[in-house]
Amino acid sequence: MACKQEHKVENKIKEDVTFLADDKLEGRGTGTEGEKAAEKYIAERFKSLGLEGKGTNGFYQDFTFTPKTDAHSEVEYTSVNKDGTITGRNVLGFIDNKATQTIVIGAHFDHLGYGGDGSLDRSEEKAIHNGADDNASGVAIMLNLASKLKKTNTNNN
Repeated sequence: MACKQEHKVENKIKEDVTFLADDKLEGRGTGTEGEKAAEKYIAERFKSLGLEGKGTNGFYQDFTFTPKTDAHSEVEYTSVNKDGTITGRNVLGFIDNKATQTIVIGAHFDHLGYGGDGSLDRSEEKAIHNGADDNASGVAIMLNLASKLKKTNTNNN
């Protein structure tokens, strides 16, 4: 009887949250250098896990939007970068396990930067909003899950 080789799952949750929530990324505001550092980190982690890129440019897919001026209005997404728009980037990875169905798992890595719209902080001081307890931890869990799913649910069991 053949013995099935066990896949060792990595656990880098703490390392991932620590990087993504670091003050050096300045809260990962959409379109900022901090968000760009986060997207590069996530793409590298996807590569190290053996995922393939599924964006329009490898792992990356850009999007633009016009920020809300009214907190109760909808965000306007556009396909053309016009005055006042911000360009952000999604990072897309894919595990091809030859299954008949695909599960999509997502987590957003941008956050509030130094506050502004969406922030509950009403102080006048400029403060980094690290997003460790939501965005960074959500991405870390997604990366951990990708590691676990990489060698499971395949049709060649």
